[in-house]
Amino acid sequence: MSADRGNFHRLAAGAAAFLLLGVPIAALADRASDVAALEARCEKEREAQIKPLRDAKIAQCKAEGRNDPGYCERFWSDYGNAVRRPNGTMTPRMFDDLPVCLEAFKARRDLNRDGS
Repeated sequence: MSADRGNFHRLAAGAAAFLLLGVPIAALADRASDVAALEARCEKEREAQIKPLRDAKIAQCKAEGRNDPGYCERFWSDYGNAVRRPNGTMTPRMFDDLPVCLEAFKARRDLNRDGS
């Protein structure tokens, strides 16, 4: 009979630990999905700002006629993204200072700091 009580107490303690630990994990998962949604909004707004500039660069390249149109599209396809300079430093992404991008950056930093 005492062995049954010991198993019951171990099982009850394990269930309590699972419930106590499961709630923060669920909360972190919710926060992680919120951060991912903010990052997606950031990318969408950045792309909306960059697209006209990229299209203008592609059109200018094609108008110059020195390169084939496919080259122009490939060459300028990543315009606005971060670029590594010859000295090893990085040129930052364009429009990373949009309010939603700053909010997404802070949310990701806080999430990582809190243990995810």
